Amino acid sequence: MFSPVDIQDELIKVRQKNEKIVRRLTDEVQAALKEGRQADEYILSRLRNAPKPGKSNINPELLEKNRIFSIDDIKSICVSYRLRFLDSKYFKMEELPYDAVIALKKLEKHLGEEVKHLKIMGAAKFFRLEDRNKDPLLFARIDENNYYLIHKWGKDFAWYKKILFYPFRSIMALFISMVAVGVPLALFIPLIFFHTAKEIEYYQMLYLGALIVYTIFVLVFGGFTFYKKFSKICWNNPYFN
Repeated sequence: MFSPVDIQDELIKVRQKNEKIVRRLTDEVQAALKEGRQADEYILSRLRNAPKPGKSNINPELLEKNRIFSIDDIKSICVSYRLRFLDSKYFKMEELPYDAVIALKKLEKHLGEEVKHLKIMGAAKFFRLEDRNKDPLLFARIDENNYYLIHKWGKDFAWYKKILFYPFRSIMALFISMVAVGVPLALFIPLIFFHTAKEIEYYQMLYLGALIVYTIFVLVFGGFTFYKKFSKICWNNPYFN
């Protein structure tokens, strides 16, 4: 009982005790990480696959009201900025940030159940579009007409992109764009190169006539050839042609 204490033995005992504690904590951390990885893989597998049939299971009362958007709101933005709004299975998973997975996990923890129907809004380049022959947003479907914004990533759109993509909205938008740009040019260019009123009037009429012919050609050609490329048609189309 009162025998001398061997400090080396005491050090070994303390080291063994500490090693057990560290080993236990390490095992707990690894188990938690493994469980987290399995949960992440499960979420990614759901994102990669088609949504299950049936109604949405989300209770709108549990959601933030300012993050709920109607299908008309979404379509309007997709058409204006030439985006796609498709099932998450079409999205390139290598483009999906981990923050989006975390946001989905937080939402499901808050709701107490899985979110079944997931869609992503983004530029066509972020999707694996099927062949018949900046920035993304992750949505969950609430019902047939409303969607909940789970997470947004990427950079904001430049202010001029809405103007830049306007001609690609529809045939009518293309026509308006051609007239808005072509008519001022047809009237203004002769003022630079010609000096007499007769010459200016002649060439203005000539350029306007050429503009009319060119506009008709583009509208007819574009209408038949690129009709399915216009934003109002392809905003929710999983095909690139």
